[in-house]
Amino acid sequence: MKDFLNKMSEKASDMKDAVSESFSMDKLSEKIASVSDGAKDKITNTTNDLISLSPIIEEMGYKTTSISVTVGLPPDVTFHFQKTADVSAERRAEIMAQHKDKALLGTVVKMLVATDEYRDKLKLGAFKFNNIDVCIGLTPGMTIQLVPEEN
Repeated sequence: MKDFLNKMSEKASDMKDAVSESFSMDKLSEKIASVSDGAKDKITNTTNDLISLSPIIEEMGYKTTSISVTVGLPPDVTFHFQKTADVSAERRAEIMAQHKDKALLGTVVKMLVATDEYRDKLKLGAFKFNNIDVCIGLTPGMTIQLVPEEN
């Protein structure tokens, strides 16, 4: 039994060392630095494309309040939006038709509209809606930010 416990203890120690090594900052920074130029170009191009969409998205009632770019593993770009106006589905369709050559526009607008519809179903109580964050990356997603109402 003592040998078994010693072997288990050794295995646990080996696993701890392996996990610690995989999370070391030096190794992480090496991996980030080794991201290929192609991958860097891809995130730069995607970011530039999304920045150029901001005025169009604003026409649809969402103002870009900030942009966060994560250069890491995996890289991503997060746009932070504030809803400024209610725009009808018909008007959104018109704007989309005018800019049908912009592939990312449809993706971002669908995410904003879906998040807005979800927000409408929430019972906010003492909170108010503040921001919609749209993340474009390996794991795209949306975040709704609620803040306390000020009296």
